[in-house]
Amino acid sequence: MLFRSALILLPIAALAQTPAPEIEQALRARVTEFFNYHVEGPTGFRKAMDLVAEDTKDYYFSSQKIQFKSFKIDSVKFSDDFTRATVTLSGQRMWRPSPRFPETEITQPMSTTWKIENGKWFWYRDANAEQNLTPMGPSDPKSIGPPGGGIVPRDFSQAEMNKRALEVLKQSSISKSEVTLSANHSSDEVVFHNGQPGSVLLSLENGAKVPGFSAVLAKTNVNAGEDVAVKIRFEGKEMPPNPVTIRVMVAPFNQAFPVTVKFVTE
Repeated sequence: MLFRSALILLPIAALAQTPAPEIEQALRARVTEFFNYHVEGPTGFRKAMDLVAEDTKDYYFSSQKIQFKSFKIDSVKFSDDFTRATVTLSGQRMWRPSPRFPETEITQPMSTTWKIENGKWFWYRDANAEQNLTPMGPSDPKSIGPPGGGIVPRDFSQAEMNKRALEVLKQSSISKSEVTLSANHSSDEVVFHNGQPGSVLLSLENGAKVPGFSAVLAKTNVNAGEDVAVKIRFEGKEMPPNPVTIRVMVAPFNQAFPVTVKFVTE
């Protein structure tokens, strides 16, 4: 009898942990409204103040705001009898690693906290949390996220920004920087990996005019995390006496990956 009673109580316990549909709908509507204001920009920042809890208004007012291009809600987790919630989102925004480099689009993860005040959901800063990823960046002023991870650094000194810019650029790479061609091995390839959080545009620079030599990109528009081959081939009758250097150029970073092509006779 006890076992059968426990089985009957299981669905009831599960229901107790699941909010009524209108509770989650109301929360998602408020989160969407709040972040739509951050897509709108400066005029929207003032409107978003109406959706900030009383104990967080001063913090929100004095913090630097971030304008997003778009966002999406990833997950919702309720607590305290569905009067509080943690909502995780992914926001698309533009970020400039350094004044020396152009802006690039990144994805910023956010874990935002919400609570009910006077029957409505309001965004608030959880001071007890070790770190909040918020529309103003990380709430922990000592936190500096990984390059490309979407978190804005709190240290805006020129030295720190230059350091982070170099870290961002190092995320992209080529499989090798030297190729050797011969009469019996007249083709090879070098693979470029795009380690940036957004797409890049590739081009090739080849200053040498060698009869029968060619270097061709498999594609020029490379998505984040994608690999692209540079196909190198020699079909000439006589092997050139000197090496040839080609460069894989990456826009918008104005970054160059040189590849030395050596010719040997066998």
